[in-house]
Amino acid sequence: MKEKILIVEDQFVEADYLRLLLTKAGYEVCDLARSVEQALNIIARQAPNIVLLDIFLKDERTGIELAIELKQRNIPFVYLSANSNEEVLSQAKATQPYGFLVKPFREKDLLVTLEIARYRHEYSLESQFRKESVLQEQLAGILTGEGSWEQKLLALGGLIQPYFPFDFLGAGLNRLTDRSTALSFLRVGFDEYQTLGVNELSIVTQTSTHQLVQLCGMSRVDSRATIYDEQDVYEADSTMAFKQTVFKTFGMQSHLTVPLRLFSGEVFTFCFYSRRPFAYDAEHVLLAGRLESHWARSLQEALSKVNATAAVSPALTNANVGHAFTNIVGRSHLLLNVLDHVSIVGPSDTAVLILGESGTGKEGIADAVHTLSARHRKAFVKVNCAALPLTLIESELFGHEKGSFTGATERRIGKFEQADGGTIFLDEVGELPLEFQVKLLRVLQEKEVERIGSRTAIKVDVRIIAATNRNLEKEVAEGRFRLDLYYRLNVFPIVLSPLRQRAEDIPALTSYFIARYNQKSGKRITGFSEKAFQKLMNYGWPGNIRELEHLIERSILLAPGLVIDDVALPQAGSPHAATVDDTRIKTIHEMERDHILAVLKKCNGKVWGPGAAAEMLNIPPSTLKSKMKKLGIRREYID
Repeated sequence: MKEKILIVEDQFVEADYLRLLLTKAGYEVCDLARSVEQALNIIARQAPNIVLLDIFLKDERTGIELAIELKQRNIPFVYLSANSNEEVLSQAKATQPYGFLVKPFREKDLLVTLEIARYRHEYSLESQFRKESVLQEQLAGILTGEGSWEQKLLALGGLIQPYFPFDFLGAGLNRLTDRSTALSFLRVGFDEYQTLGVNELSIVTQTSTHQLVQLCGMSRVDSRATIYDEQDVYEADSTMAFKQTVFKTFGMQSHLTVPLRLFSGEVFTFCFYSRRPFAYDAEHVLLAGRLESHWARSLQEALSKVNATAAVSPALTNANVGHAFTNIVGRSHLLLNVLDHVSIVGPSDTAVLILGESGTGKEGIADAVHTLSARHRKAFVKVNCAALPLTLIESELFGHEKGSFTGATERRIGKFEQADGGTIFLDEVGELPLEFQVKLLRVLQEKEVERIGSRTAIKVDVRIIAATNRNLEKEVAEGRFRLDLYYRLNVFPIVLSPLRQRAEDIPALTSYFIARYNQKSGKRITGFSEKAFQKLMNYGWPGNIRELEHLIERSILLAPGLVIDDVALPQAGSPHAATVDDTRIKTIHEMERDHILAVLKKCNGKVWGPGAAAEMLNIPPSTLKSKMKKLGIRREYID
């Protein structure tokens, strides 16, 4: 007997049909529920292994509300829905379902989706346990191994960066009077951190060491891992004065504090700060709680040896993945956050969806994901879905037999077969026609392809990386992209920010492209004049990195001397203005939402504090947050 299934569906005919299909396939249907309350009562009596959950129930509470409860109880669930809009899709996505079935669906679609849900649930639990066990061992190895105190903390920062992302890390700053153990680290590159002792921190923050010690001495010491946002920090009393100093000095927007209680009774606090808003959530708090005892035990042993010296410096944990990012240029916190995500997902077999405007470097990120995977010695097949002729999409991806259609003069092996054992990169997947999306979904679920003209299914073992410059949620809401395919691809999304939001990467990109095209053209251009470079920094870059590269290549070819004195940039209109439909009149709510989004993006997502969105809009931060919630402005829109 397979897993027990609970069906939550208010249409009896549909629920009974599902029960018949599942019973026939060997599943045990523990019960049928028509409302959230009824489902919770059933779950209390007999916990199901998987829940099939309709989003729209004829009840005061929706399936999404039940999904939140299921997630807390760690019960996997699959959504059922006939249609959806962008708002509902966003709410459903936030609950992290294990699958999504669009009505009507085939029996095989149902069974395959359940198998995938079961596998994903088991794998996620096993994977999480395995990763945390390895993390605990690595923490102990670094803290109790050889090396100076500074070297140990530096290595620890590199180790936990993918789990607790930070741009600034304070270690033991709650005990700043002990200058031998209180250190902080400012992230300046993927595996590069600037060490700041008490004196250096004093200089950077323009605060005397005496004042710093005072500020830290009166700081609140939390009893457990705690998240703070800008409003929490700036509206607080003097117990947050040191955090306010860090926020203002380094431009931080969110904060996580992890206090570790040592056996001596003392508390040693690790403080993580990020320049991204909402960088920390409940998952980080739970992870910190699970690691606390092992972390504190190893830390206690390390502190007992704090004065010991060693010649050997522990290596940063992320150093072994640095080679995958050789051709990715930049050090902005937005790019570094993407690289952290790549370093996490790369070694797994998880499907990855790369989102971003055209020219932001999605293919480079896909290359890095494949390079870090166990499949890196196998084929990496790239497919530009936008360039495939409509009549040949199926033939290109799945292959065809000789004589299967006019012009098929020989057998053709499709891209999926070519990528067997390796990775396939579906670039611009949002351009695929709706009628083909069904076939692609079945291939992804069933892991087999059928060449045109053949009746034999061929098993393929392929990792999927997809990319698009479209807003797939909007495409789904408007009926141009299948919801179930979106959920199948969107297992691990990576969002690339446009170049205009990370202008601090322009100098490094400029140097990189000058060196490349100097070599190609045989020239020796040294750089741009101050005036020309300022134009590069002020431009909006609607074409992103690709546009910058093409401009530099053209400028090098046209430059008469060693310095590029001027650049020919487009002058018409705002270069990064969004395309809108001028024939449609927007509602007041849409106009308000667009205005708030524009201000938030101008402030890099900063809601509270000097120069932030609330100040620019001249409204209280609490009012702005309420409007953001009401208008559906989410974190990924701000990022």
